Amino acid sequence: MNYARRQQYRRLSHASKPALGSAVAALRGLVVASAGAAPLAGLLLLTAAGLGLYARHWLSLARRSGVGARSEDEVQRALAPLQAEGWRLRHSLPWEGRGDIDSVAIAPTGVGIVIETKTRTYDGRHLARVSEQAVWLSRRRRRWCRCGALAVLCLVRVRGVQRCEDDVLVVSIDRLTPMLRIAAGAVPSVVQSSR
Repeated sequence: MNYARRQQYRRLSHASKPALGSAVAALRGLVVASAGAAPLAGLLLLTAAGLGLYARHWLSLARRSGVGARSEDEVQRALAPLQAEGWRLRHSLPWEGRGDIDSVAIAPTGVGIVIETKTRTYDGRHLARVSEQAVWLSRRRRRWCRCGALAVLCLVRVRGVQRCEDDVLVVSIDRLTPMLRIAAGAVPSVVQSSR
């Protein structure tokens, strides 16, 4: 299970507590209102509304994590055919920074490729993070990446992207595997003969 999916479940768990509290406060408010204690009923209903908004916030965050988890799943499916060519794949690797390393593809040539997955957009922080992860991987997992590590940022809901920004290869998912093969110097003979 990837980090985004675990985060989604944690956020859903966070949402369930205030949602339950909101329902209980609303029911008690209605019971108290029917008994004729309007000020207390109003306070309970106001509390229910506040807890409901708080639960809504956590549900919104859980939806965002779900989108990220689906994007990471798509990248994992896109990378899977590389295994038949001798690549090794690792997903959701823990690292010293916040979160995880989304994916690592280790080419038969000994080049490790760190892949950060984004759904549509990214900024300089994401580029810096994946660069940091590539440096960390090349230092901490030397046997995985005997020939160094490359940083890649993959955009899942965008097509036709292929550029280099701040020493990070930024590609869309439709160009991910061909660009990884080229970047790692592991172009299979089938691809080479079609050139």
